[in-house]
Amino acid sequence: MRKMSSELYSCSLRHMHRAMKCLGIVPLGQHFYLKILCNLLMVVVISIAVLWRFSFKYEFGYDFLNDHMSRVIDLSNFVELMCAHFIIVMEILWGNLSADIQRQMEQILHDLRVHLSREVSLKRIRRYSMAIYGSLLCRYLLLFAAAVYNNEGLVYSAQYSELVILLRFSEFSLYSCVVLVLYQELCSSGSSLLLELHLTRFELWPLRRFTLEKLSRLQRIHGRLWQTIRLMERNFQRSLSIMLLKFFVDTACLPYWLYLSKIQHTKVSIQYYCAVEEFCKLMEIIVPCWLCSRCDLMQRKFRSIFYSLATGRRNGQLNAALIRMCIQLGQEKYQFSVGGFAYISTEMLGTFLFGVISYIVIGIQFNQNLNASKLAGKHTLATDAPV
Repeated sequence: MRKMSSELYSCSLRHMHRAMKCLGIVPLGQHFYLKILCNLLMVVVISIAVLWRFSFKYEFGYDFLNDHMSRVIDLSNFVELMCAHFIIVMEILWGNLSADIQRQMEQILHDLRVHLSREVSLKRIRRYSMAIYGSLLCRYLLLFAAAVYNNEGLVYSAQYSELVILLRFSEFSLYSCVVLVLYQELCSSGSSLLLELHLTRFELWPLRRFTLEKLSRLQRIHGRLWQTIRLMERNFQRSLSIMLLKFFVDTACLPYWLYLSKIQHTKVSIQYYCAVEEFCKLMEIIVPCWLCSRCDLMQRKFRSIFYSLATGRRNGQLNAALIRMCIQLGQEKYQFSVGGFAYISTEMLGTFLFGVISYIVIGIQFNQNLNASKLAGKHTLATDAPV
């Protein structure tokens, strides 16, 4: 069982946790003093970022070049970034449930192999995980290259915190891809079990009892997977909420900065950086939303397999087992809650994008009205001035 856990861990989350350890997000061991050391490192990094950010001359770069609203938006966005960094590190250090999640997934792998004779495709997990790792690496390298090309202290001060957020959100995507593969295996096991029930429908009851035992084992495996999903929900309860809020603010503000840069004819590097960061943030949100929607689809497919077989069986024990299975599947749904505010899915992604577009339009209209009122005020002063 230890070997299976090592296989699953090496296929999915090993590289992610190594990267977190190298960055000082996760301690090198479970000792209390190592966690304190990671806390101190987080405080030092946030303090350096704050000092670096507030060394920027806002009275020149915003009050004259842009406007007071732009300064407020930028400072609010930076405060939210630092809060997200603090919450993520504290949750990882003092509220980490990854060991419990790994133990549950290990037990699911063991039950599928031993009780249902089903080998989980580790190659599929590795393929999905490598796609997520590749996407994370390409997006951060692209973002870092845009930051170097822009060469602004405001951008450099946020790079480490941005990387912490990207790693945490990608960790959630990795867990989601493992759950997706487990749901796929459950659907295949359910279809094979129903075929076995159909082929043995005229056999004697002692021969069918083994199939009935498989059905109860499949029900327990699904219940364990549902408990794993709830553990994941608790593991990302605080950080996922603040990360989604941060992504919403970023994706709504970056097009506004791009608009300001174009109408004021500032450096082209600023426009490139805004466009690149907007693309990276949108891709970071799309991947877990798609994975969670696929998990929900596979769960509904697994539920539909047994719904049509809840009645019409001559054996009372088989009917009772199928009915219990359908009741459990009807109550337990794959809906990953974000602190009770929303559920991660493509529907939430559509609502997210609609809200982002609305705030972009509001920000641009507000800036246009502000500039128009300033021009009107200057024209009034010019006409009222004595000749």
